Order: sequence, then C-alpha cells, then structure tokens
Amino acid sequence: MKPFSNLNEILRDGYSFLYDMPCEGVQNVTISAHQAGDLILTSGKLLAWDLLMIPDERYFVKKSLKSGRYPVVISVADFQPSGDTRIACATVLIGKGQTVSWELAAINNPDMETNEDINHYGVDSGTGSFMDVDSAKILAPLVWEQSSSDGQDKFEEFCDKVLAEMEKHSLGKYGGASWANMKVSARTGANVVTFSSGWGDGGYASFWGYDALGNLTCLVTDFALFNMS
Repeated sequence: MKPFSNLNEILRDGYSFLYDMPCEGVQNVTISAHQAGDLILTSGKLLAWDLLMIPDERYFVKKSLKSGRYPVVISVADFQPSGDTRIACATVLIGKGQTVSWELAAINNPDMETNEDINHYGVDSGTGSFMDVDSAKILAPLVWEQSSSDGQDKFEEFCDKVLAEMEKHSLGKYGGASWANMKVSARTGANVVTFSSGWGDGGYASFWGYDALGNLTCLVTDFALFNMS
C-alpha cells in the first residue's frame, strides 16, 4: 500500500499547487507546517487513534521506537479562494535525514483468528491522534470513573478539555485545522497529541519514512486530503 498523497511534497512547508476541489472549483493550495510539541513515548509502542473513541492499546503500530521525545509537525493545507483549511498530514519526526522511500506502518491485529495486520485506523469524530500505549492504558479506564460534575465520566471530561484546547490552536475562518497536546501523566510526562483529520471521518493509514541509508526519518499519517485520481 502506497501513500495516498505525494508526501514528499505535502510535508514541505510553503509548497503550493493547484487543486480542483469538488463543489468549489480550482483552488490554490498552500501547505504550512506547524509544531505541535513533543510526543512522549514511554514504552516506545505508538498508537495512532481517534482519541474521542476509547483508546485500545492492542492496536499499536507494530514497529516500535526507542522511548523518548519526538517532535510532532502538523501539515495544514490552505485553500484559496474558498478560505477552507484542513490538516493534510500529521508527522512524528524521528531522524534528520531526507526521506526517499515510504513503507506502510502495519497495525497490530488482536484478532487471533485472522492475525492479519491492519493497514489503517478508523475515525468517527473527525479527530486523530498519536500516543504511547502507556497513555492509552491511563485514558481507557477513565470511562468507568464518574466525574464530580454534571454526570459525565472522567473520559468524557478529558475529551471536553481536549476539544477546548484544540479550539486554541485552530486555523482558518472555518476552523477546519486544529490540534492539541495534552499531558496524561505528571509522573512520566506521557501525553497525547490530537488533531483534526482531513475532511473528517474515514480510515487513515500511516507510513514510515526512510532515508537513503535505510534509517527511519518519520512516521506520517496521511489524511488523504486530495483526490488525485
């Protein structure tokens, strides 16, 4: 499976091109790159997930990274003259080399009957994220804990805080591109980086980038923003 988008171009800050947008006509699209802070990997097992659904630690990306801090970059597409803005890609930076090839980031499948790798994750809330599985282990049990306010459980309360934080990092007149970086453990620094997902709901794949020497450069979720067919 190949990336839907031309990632080497879409990830480049300042890249501009013409795109015939359905219902809006030809648009001048400009890509801008935005720092979303560091992703803290405590175990090295990364989960790409729709945060507003309960995180399931079993669906981690199969290739592990070293524990540590990894910068996350959000690539935003600005459409003119429509004025729409959307997130095209979200990137975890791993190495400093130039990416020359891409490989599908296979996702672990806990189904013992098929045991076939999964090639994308589903989004039902228009929101994607990166987190360590340790963060998922912290967040998932919150659904069973009652909040002290208005009958919500603590997971719903956390999601409300995430959405409020995303509003603070929102671009465009329609607010179609937004993100947040939320700490979930004061002790370990474990966090989750959340971002709006392209045009919204769907299934989105991630890809490992490699330099000419075969070293990892990045992990990119491609939100399949542009229909190039």
